[in-house]
Amino acid sequence: MARSGVYHSTIDLVRTARASGEDWRALIAVRPGAGGARTRQSGVTEVDIAERGAALLSALDELLARHVDPGDTVITMVPQSDIAASRTDIPVRHVAWVRGLPWPGTGEQGRVRSAVLRHLETRALRRADDVWATSPLLADQIRSARDAVIVPAGVPLLDRSDDGSASGPLRWAGRLSVEKGPAEFVEIVRRTGFDATVHGEGPLRESLLRGAPPTIRWEGWADPRSIWSGSGTALCTSHRDAFGRSPVEAASAGLPVVLSDQTGVAPFLFTDRELSDRFVLPVTATDAWVDAVRSLATDAALRRRVSDHVHANAQGLSIEASFHAARKHLT
Repeated sequence: MARSGVYHSTIDLVRTARASGEDWRALIAVRPGAGGARTRQSGVTEVDIAERGAALLSALDELLARHVDPGDTVITMVPQSDIAASRTDIPVRHVAWVRGLPWPGTGEQGRVRSAVLRHLETRALRRADDVWATSPLLADQIRSARDAVIVPAGVPLLDRSDDGSASGPLRWAGRLSVEKGPAEFVEIVRRTGFDATVHGEGPLRESLLRGAPPTIRWEGWADPRSIWSGSGTALCTSHRDAFGRSPVEAASAGLPVVLSDQTGVAPFLFTDRELSDRFVLPVTATDAWVDAVRSLATDAALRRRVSDHVHANAQGLSIEASFHAARKHLT
């Protein structure tokens, strides 16, 4: 595992569980030299693992043998762990908590490798005692392998800094890669002429910079409080996002958000049908995105309505809410 969203969510869950008196523990294997700082947390064991392919599964088998006791409940958070837990001879309850598409998407890897990985993960999910998915979108994507219970992921929520009173710039945060849709965001900014800010890094950065309008400020990664402080409208233009940490952060800070319909968290943040129809959009429907952001820029009452709506719904997507949902399904 990289020190990414799943890494931090795992540690946040263990911290919250232990604060509630539960003896939850996490075993996290990361690549040597993985970016980010190692987190010190009671109940969390972090180990480096360099093996790949079949050797990786053998190494994970050994880790499970050393750290898992008979009768434990083992919750796996990434596909490699799903597969390893499905192979163990230790009598445990295995819950696969699927956090993202657990096999390569179309065109991401070679056909043979993609087929092998999908087969292994499908077999692992079918062997698991329970399977959870973080969003209805993700549950639909894995239904060919196994029906999943919806147990949303949790996000550390931010203090509210915006109530929609002022319009502010368009905001975007994420990896600058095709699946996150930064080029679509750039086109929306070009069409509207609005000021905008992009936070993130990735392989498309240089090509995006060459063709971007001058109204965009390009920033690297920053603390979520810095990214979402002040007024503005947050856009999530992902072609594929199983959950959506950034829009939850933005909504918790009170920013109005406009989401791709391929963002897993969309039905959690927009529970009002009228608002959902206006602000949860196909990523390729550029005209609709332009209309949506223009309507928010010019209608203060609408901005406040969307801000209040998504902020209220974001409160149910905290780490604490995720922990309590998980504990409920374990009992």
